[in-house]
Amino acid sequence: MDDPVVAPVADRELDPLRSAVLEALEQRRGLIAFSKIEAREMDRLARQYELQALERVRGELERLPPRGVAAALRTRLERMDAQLANLAAQRGIAEASRDLERDEITWRAFEDVAGLLGIEA
Repeated sequence: MDDPVVAPVADRELDPLRSAVLEALEQRRGLIAFSKIEAREMDRLARQYELQALERVRGELERLPPRGVAAALRTRLERMDAQLANLAAQRGIAEASRDLERDEITWRAFEDVAGLLGIEA
């Protein structure tokens, strides 16, 4: 019998998290259909979809025990938060550079979360 304290989170319990990530991936892919949108605007929208998905994942994690994949996801989101806080605290950075770095942090976190959930982004 599995010890409930150390047993991994049931795979089905991760389904709402996967749904959030998969929806964002579909939205991101859908941007390609709008070829008249500037690349910068496409990137902005993609990061917006990714950030919304990460916030949904964060919300879903609140109801899951901190074990296995759920613990790894929490840790990854905490690391993203720390990176964003560090970026916000930096002075002397051009706003455009700050925006690019914020996008990079968000994109990497999204890709990592997708990977932890077994989704190829």
